[in-house]
Amino acid sequence: MNITLKRLALGITSAGLLTIYGCGGGGGGTSTPAPIIPAATTTDVPVTVVDGPIKNATVCLDKNSNGVCDSGEPFAKTDATGKVTLTVDLADAGKYPVIAVVGTDAIDADTGAVPVPFTMSAPADSVGVVSPLTTLVQQTVASTGASTADAAAAVQAATGITVSLFQDFTKVAAPTDGSISAATVARMVVVTTQQQATAIGGTVLGSTTVDGATITQADIDKAIQKKLLELLPALVSAMSDPAVQAASTPADKEAALLAAAQTLVTNSGLTPASMATVVAINTQTSSTTPVASAPAAAGFSLVNFNFIDASNVFARVFSGSLLQNTPDANNNVKYVERRYRSNASTLAKWGAGGDPWRQADLHWNGSAWTNCPLNFENTSGVRDALGNSTYNYCDSYETGKTNRATFDIAGKAMKDVYAQARAAGYTNLRIADPTLLGTATFPTGSSLFYQTGTPLTTAFAYYPGSSSLVTQYSSAVSAGGTASTQAAGVGCNSTEFKTTNGANSTTLEGLIGAMTGTPCVFTQGKFTYNSILYTSPDTSDEAWGNSTVGIGTLGTAPVGTGTAPGFYSGNTKLRAAFKGTGTNPVTYYACKERFNNGSTRNCTVIGTGSYTIATLGDARVLTLNNAPTQASPLTFTKVFVERAGKVYSGYQNKPVVSNSARLNTVAATALLTQLGLTIDDDPSVPLTLTAASYQGTWDIRDPAQTTGGMTVFINANGSVACQDPTTLSFFACSATFTNPSTGAFTFTDNVSSTASGNFNFLAGTGSGTYSDPTSTPTTGSFVAQRR
Repeated sequence: MNITLKRLALGITSAGLLTIYGCGGGGGGTSTPAPIIPAATTTDVPVTVVDGPIKNATVCLDKNSNGVCDSGEPFAKTDATGKVTLTVDLADAGKYPVIAVVGTDAIDADTGAVPVPFTMSAPADSVGVVSPLTTLVQQTVASTGASTADAAAAVQAATGITVSLFQDFTKVAAPTDGSISAATVARMVVVTTQQQATAIGGTVLGSTTVDGATITQADIDKAIQKKLLELLPALVSAMSDPAVQAASTPADKEAALLAAAQTLVTNSGLTPASMATVVAINTQTSSTTPVASAPAAAGFSLVNFNFIDASNVFARVFSGSLLQNTPDANNNVKYVERRYRSNASTLAKWGAGGDPWRQADLHWNGSAWTNCPLNFENTSGVRDALGNSTYNYCDSYETGKTNRATFDIAGKAMKDVYAQARAAGYTNLRIADPTLLGTATFPTGSSLFYQTGTPLTTAFAYYPGSSSLVTQYSSAVSAGGTASTQAAGVGCNSTEFKTTNGANSTTLEGLIGAMTGTPCVFTQGKFTYNSILYTSPDTSDEAWGNSTVGIGTLGTAPVGTGTAPGFYSGNTKLRAAFKGTGTNPVTYYACKERFNNGSTRNCTVIGTGSYTIATLGDARVLTLNNAPTQASPLTFTKVFVERAGKVYSGYQNKPVVSNSARLNTVAATALLTQLGLTIDDDPSVPLTLTAASYQGTWDIRDPAQTTGGMTVFINANGSVACQDPTTLSFFACSATFTNPSTGAFTFTDNVSSTASGNFNFLAGTGSGTYSDPTSTPTTGSFVAQRR
């Protein structure tokens, strides 16, 4: 405001001079020269500090980005409303982040005296409000170099918060539609920060890191703030904790958040023992001293590793030839993802996806629906001197920034390096029995990379197998109702409802019209399992699968196998129906899961929202807006993709920050050799498939049929089983892949039928011919579809 007023005054003075000298005539008069007003050199920057409004927080411009209010940096204390005005040099305005140091002398208007100090921050171009939410954004900016807008979008996607992260959320009413509350997330961030600081304690302050540096309070604060970005999925999940949801008073809610934060911190991996490593990593990645980069060479890094024994191993590597590791004209390098999984000594090889068949997933890259074929070249920017880089994984399936610290581990004991990484919270490398490492040491040239990946964009995607097809019932069944009032064979009593999942949806409009949120209501439910009768604890048995669509499941309890915990499995099925008020309304539900068959039962409303339909290439995508708080533990948001006359259940992954410890080629090779393993990973030789790469469930039938045929199960351990889809009875069969690279195979049912053909690994389809002396005709053709 001061600069505006001074400029205005100068403007008025100039106007007055024009009036004096520009009007009238005659001379002889004398005039007094106008005073010279010096140009302003400072400006006032108003800042509001909130969790609740915080009094007595020290606010400063962090000109050296060290997280501390140093001498020479403009600072001031907040008043009782959390407000303060900083006087900042014009040259510094909008150039540096603002931090708020909240000590034990501070008072939070909502929760009282601050028991444990903490620090918050805000990005340089958005300093009007400093809050726990702006702190998440600024930490993302600092960790990745992303723009404030991109960082904010990533935090919103990770948390589910739909309102601006830069507003004073204490002035905004809490949501009443079941969606996540920005104020509650902010409070959870503060409580978790304080609990993490308490867990680390003062014992590490002044101690040394693995590279010999002294740990400062700013180091501790930075470690906690970076850890919070990793903890965001778990932190937001705590919002759905029944104790938090049930809290009816501020005191009850605070107690529930505290309990949830303590659980988070217990499992965070950030401990006094880990700080020596964590601080060394953070120091290297923020140091102004460049780290020497290695010259381009062929090689690979071990990204994930799970060693149970020599017969049961998983390894994921990023591999690059000399040409791929040589920067191109855009200063980018390429890398190929390769995955290896041995199950009972049966080896499967593939590229992207948690399982071989998920390499078929299709995603929208901005201009087309595509997937990542075997040996696809991903792109990464050349790392700068501080270990920062950009990445584009799987043709825009995910893009973001990475940050890497590099440590020389030559001559160090393998068991010690492994123990150090695990103690620091890096669990992507796992050896079931570390004593197998013995006294072996890493050879010359061995490096350990500690890498943080921060996704900034994720794509809409879906698996094109038949298991992802969305089904819907006829209008008579989707209308639901009380079964006892409906005639036999009609509506909820129909064969359609009792024995099928309905028909495949063909349009989004058809899906919307069928999901009415009107259950089929039956009397108290009962079923017999393992000769035991289980009765529902609910007096009525409401079946909601007829009129709602699934958006995710909370819990991993088994269904239909093992010991029954009761009528319900204990999992919560989240569902949606297209009903309510407003434009394109959606109602969200939390439902119980029947143990014996996994069906959806007895739902309750947990929120309301809306939906949006967009055309992307030759597909249409329905997205759900304003997801309920109870859906926050899900690592994805559900979408529905209409394409080529079918509707698929799709997803968009939430942008979750991940940390990993990685070994370079020399170190990884030495470790694998010590464990009796080798990875056939010559970067110049394309990865080829094995028979086990085709594991999954394949439905095989005559091209003219839509039902019948048979189902072939190709298991991870190499075994094969077959089932009649009509009778559900299993029978003996075998399959041999004569050429895994092309999917060529031969088949026999171990009685009289034989077949030969090809499976398409990426498309999940197949075709061939068969011979069956017991059928008419005795020969024919078949098609296959992977579920």
